[in-house]
Amino acid sequence: MKTLLILLITAFISVCSIQAQENGSMVEYNNTEREIPLKNFKPNKPISRSLISQVAHAYLYNKAVTVSFEEVMPTVTIKIIKEATGETVYSQEYMSPTAISVDLTGQDSGTYSIEVASDTISLEGEFML
Repeated sequence: MKTLLILLITAFISVCSIQAQENGSMVEYNNTEREIPLKNFKPNKPISRSLISQVAHAYLYNKAVTVSFEEVMPTVTIKIIKEATGETVYSQEYMSPTAISVDLTGQDSGTYSIEVASDTISLEGEFML
């Protein structure tokens, strides 16, 4: 009987240890900066292909999205939409931005899309929060 109890306790401790290690790796994964791939998106217009580098790049670090710009644009609108509900969780227009940071700490986990639009560009990307 004691042997069975010791085996059960050992198995329980092993399972808890494995789950703790997995949870630790998830925290580590969430604390790394990941690029959000942005692609050209213009409804009802053909997609242009060129060798010119992309003018904006988006990154996710924890629950903060950062958009940095390679060139100055007069006006840029950033919009973040929760895919499951179609709800716009963030929308703001900026004048001549170089870098923008959006804190999404209060938002639930899930899939979100980001739109970066100006008179000359329209970029869209998707990310998991």
